[in-house]
Amino acid sequence: MSAFSRLWHRAPLWRLSFFGMIAFSGLTVLYPPHWLLKLYPPLDKLAHHVAAPPADETTGPTSGDTGKGAPTGGDSVQAAAPPIDATLTDILPFAGHQLPLPAGVWHPVLTDQAGPHGEINSNVLVRTDRGVVTGVIIARSTNASISATEADNIAAPCHDDRYTFRRQLAAPPGSAQCVATDVVYVDHDEVSAASDVNWAFRRLKVLGFPMPFVLAQALWVHMVRATDGGINFEAVSIALSPAEPGSAKLNTTPADWTPQGIGQSPFAGRFINSVNNWILSWAPVLLAGHEGRLQPMANGQLRPGAVDPAWHGSAGRIP
Repeated sequence: MSAFSRLWHRAPLWRLSFFGMIAFSGLTVLYPPHWLLKLYPPLDKLAHHVAAPPADETTGPTSGDTGKGAPTGGDSVQAAAPPIDATLTDILPFAGHQLPLPAGVWHPVLTDQAGPHGEINSNVLVRTDRGVVTGVIIARSTNASISATEADNIAAPCHDDRYTFRRQLAAPPGSAQCVATDVVYVDHDEVSAASDVNWAFRRLKVLGFPMPFVLAQALWVHMVRATDGGINFEAVSIALSPAEPGSAKLNTTPADWTPQGIGQSPFAGRFINSVNNWILSWAPVLLAGHEGRLQPMANGQLRPGAVDPAWHGSAGRIP
């Protein structure tokens, strides 16, 4: 019997260490530390990336828009995929502000910090009903001012004729706010011009969350002039499902959700109109949250205006 064989049979701790060495070597290849990637770059091809790779992103600010006209994400500083079974309700602390959440239980999909110096914070959240996606929130906010030129891209949807509904709203001095609505087709690989949003939707699909082929998007944008002459902003896009409770199927065609089709399809027209009215009523709540004026609701009660057109009254927890 060889020395290796005797050691194998007589030293159980050595056997355990041997198997552990193999297992942890595999994990190191799949999740290599940054110093190891710099030492041996080919490992990056085998590594498992848990967040949207920043190399696909271009410079410039991001907006809360999931559809057409959305600027791409800035240079990613930090990106993470939190446990999707975490539950969020009522108010989410966000970039030094309060983000009021519509009715239901929301779950984190992606968090990101982008921009040349990490000025822009992003959160993507999802809500489900019996396992089916009923809503997706893409929220972005600055933690430091950006240039006025960059900020023009943020408010662009509120001046874009391709949106089905747009309105400038009254705002405190030195600030501006607007809302807009549109439809987003989510059955494509590229849902948005923003790479982090595309990654978030891909994560939902990989995890097996059904969603209809189209979502109605409500966008709220608030901009404030900073003391240094730059602009601070918060942009919240809330994409809502027009499908029946517990279903991802729609009895409408993609053509019914075009600007022309919405005017001819009674169902699409009613749903979009309900989203238009809802975002107008929810905008003051979003503004109050941005200014830190909200108080938590007691005993699980719903905040006034929190019931959006896609909310069906179920718990919406991840199974």
